[in-house]
Amino acid sequence: MKPLFRNIVFALLLATGLSYAVPWLGVTFKKASFENHLALNVIGVHPESGCFTAGMVAGDQIIGVEGQTLTGMAQIQSAVAGHKAGQKVKIEIVREGKKKTLTVALTERPDDISSLTGSAIGSKIAKFGENFYKNGEKRKAKPKATLLDFWATWCGPCRKTLPVLANIYKKYSDKGVEIIGIADESVDVLNDFYAHQHASPYPLYRDAKKEMWMRYGIHAVPTLMLLDKDGYIKRVWSGAPTEYMIEQILKDVLD
Repeated sequence: MKPLFRNIVFALLLATGLSYAVPWLGVTFKKASFENHLALNVIGVHPESGCFTAGMVAGDQIIGVEGQTLTGMAQIQSAVAGHKAGQKVKIEIVREGKKKTLTVALTERPDDISSLTGSAIGSKIAKFGENFYKNGEKRKAKPKATLLDFWATWCGPCRKTLPVLANIYKKYSDKGVEIIGIADESVDVLNDFYAHQHASPYPLYRDAKKEMWMRYGIHAVPTLMLLDKDGYIKRVWSGAPTEYMIEQILKDVLD
């Protein structure tokens, strides 16, 4: 992800108080300035957001909230966090050089915001189907953290990652960590692979139609996703990680 885009995504989450099941503005933006104070240049507006319904569009510049000049991101945090879905906040914008106040009826943040951010991070993972071909009975009802491993039998780095994940699972499963391996190959290919390799201790899922791969933009293997206890994607990375790297990431979520 490019540095600029990381800033945009961060700004979006900051505006919602870094919480997912709460009202949100539903915009991505880049920090700017207007008349010597903070402004937010709107880059995208989610079609299910109150800002979209109120008429906000890309190119608008947010300069105030609730009648106050915008001086910091904390103002937006407080304005949004202090309301419930359906309640309204007043957002002052500048469009084509003219100031305008929009009355925004806040909506709840949708599960999937990837169409707005261009990233899977921040979206809620879709529900799994019934295609668990091994260890499906080991699924946890309420995991504290979940690692998803998108992999393939033909991938060398994937094969190196499997024993690392197996060790992590053995060490952290009792602490609430769930790991799910996700592949799109045929059951025969997958079963043949495990007949000649070490058995996996964690659940394995077959995404036959690559629906999850396409939904979350998985273009390389191995790709790992970290989910929080509510199923929201906190981190995505490609390549074979070390056991130490995974442990440090998990500790941040489990603490």
